[in-house]
Amino acid sequence: MNQLEFISLESSDRLQLPGLLYSPDRQTKKAAIWLHGMGDSGVFYNPELVNALGEALAANDIALLAFNNRGAHGCKRLKILDEALPEENRIYQGGTYFEKITDCIQDVDGAAAWLKTRGFSELYLLGHSTGANKICAFHIRAKHNPFSKYVLAGPGDDVGLYFQSLGPKRFWKALKYAATMVDKDPLHTMPRYTGMYPFSAQSAWDIMNPDGAYNTFPYYECLDERLGRKPLFEEYRKIDKKTLVIIGKSDEYAHTAGDADNALKLFVKYTSNSQLKHADFISLPEADHSFRGREVEFAKTVSDWLAYD
Repeated sequence: MNQLEFISLESSDRLQLPGLLYSPDRQTKKAAIWLHGMGDSGVFYNPELVNALGEALAANDIALLAFNNRGAHGCKRLKILDEALPEENRIYQGGTYFEKITDCIQDVDGAAAWLKTRGFSELYLLGHSTGANKICAFHIRAKHNPFSKYVLAGPGDDVGLYFQSLGPKRFWKALKYAATMVDKDPLHTMPRYTGMYPFSAQSAWDIMNPDGAYNTFPYYECLDERLGRKPLFEEYRKIDKKTLVIIGKSDEYAHTAGDADNALKLFVKYTSNSQLKHADFISLPEADHSFRGREVEFAKTVSDWLAYD
């Protein structure tokens, strides 16, 4: 089967992050990194999916590093591994309610560096939900990119979803409030009336800003109305690596595109002509956003795609 190891890695800005390493019985140079989605969907809270992925990848002689990035949990204080700082200052406020998406670069850099120390040289980057957004954010901003393949699993339209759930008036009011606070007091908790409680101002601004780095899969803006000026699918269109986009056919968060199949059609439409020959698009039947009940099928599909040259 495979070997399972509890590990601790260090982000490039020295945050201590826990994780799991699934290693095949046979020696391999190949390893995939799994970026979980928003909040408490960290790797320790989704054993069915992560275990299935670890087993499927091991069958194809690929290791899996699944770790809790700084956005795991709603609110989580993380340790800064810097002895030059006073002990009372070695605390970083993490969690979904305080996260900024571009900080994922430092988490991914740390995970890739850790794998290199273990002898892995061929690396793949897999992201689910917000993790898919992070792959796009990483791709266009990272100074060093060691990955040869990407998997975008269950990519969602966060700005469109919040715009629909809050309604136009409340959405713009909340965004304006976050904008006024983000420079003065970025960790300030959003008031309940905004609909964004208990997010911090910096995270609310990050998630809702139509022109921000978070807005990578703008289904709503493609089909209904523009909310910002940022080019549609701007980060995604710059991807130039082999990429799999996989979404559950019953994904409950795909409704800003109409449904999951329409979401995939938008991906095909906004994939650059040069990238189309390097991209694959799969709709997984009877699967929801988290692939519940279809974890094994999802894992095998992803693993077989990564293993195919």
